[in-house]
Amino acid sequence: MTKGTLGGWLALVLSCLVNPASAQQEVASLHLEVTGTLQVDGLGAVSGFKADPQVPAALAGLVARGVAQWNFTSPLHKERAIDGDTNVRLALEAVLLQGGYRLRVMDAWFGAPALVSDAPVPDYPRVLLEARAGARVLLQLRIDASGHVAEAAVKDTAVLTHIKNEAIIGKWRERFEQSSLDAARFWTFVPGSTQGAIDVYPEQVLVLVTFWPHETKGNTSYRHIGWPLETSPWAIHNKTTLSPGTVRVDPRVIPLESTLQLKTSAVGNFL
Repeated sequence: MTKGTLGGWLALVLSCLVNPASAQQEVASLHLEVTGTLQVDGLGAVSGFKADPQVPAALAGLVARGVAQWNFTSPLHKERAIDGDTNVRLALEAVLLQGGYRLRVMDAWFGAPALVSDAPVPDYPRVLLEARAGARVLLQLRIDASGHVAEAAVKDTAVLTHIKNEAIIGKWRERFEQSSLDAARFWTFVPGSTQGAIDVYPEQVLVLVTFWPHETKGNTSYRHIGWPLETSPWAIHNKTTLSPGTVRVDPRVIPLESTLQLKTSAVGNFL
């Protein structure tokens, strides 16, 4: 699907979400990612929502109305009043129902930190680039109270290569993993949640590192190694062309346990 076609498809779905009466032709369901900031009061009720700039205004308005009734607790600091802001990332599905489309929550993460802009990027081992080998490395990191990485481990790795020799692939996997770990141990994160004017970090997060070996189109869906996100039309372009030797650290950091927890789960429900 071309960018123009995707844009038209998304526009059609959004128009049907805003005005169900306009849903005159059936379009396959569309997976979306919506990010923004929730304002939560001391009792855990949502007092406001501001979508990130890349989210279409019509979609942002629908999400704002949908999350207005949410209520939270703090699983990490039960004794502390929430009363603060938190980053939110929603994995949504626009589902065609009788009379139009509605947004269903597929997953939700709250309080994800962001990697600082000058964080070191893993080195691409030259011998592996020359061998046209790449990898997708999923890291699991423990973060301390200052946002520094206290412990780094590899959760899973997929090696991208035409080579079939498992012994060679195993050695290459170790090189990619070590390069990722060497960089990650020096990473620092910016907090994605405040509670009572105190910065709050999740205890552990997932970060995806991609080593892209050659100039070709590659699907950015990495669910086979445990990466939980679908690709959003505006977050990270699906089937994008990366330059040879690109090492990409996905900016979408995923907390293993969110800094806030909904009193009633929204997953599987419509906004």
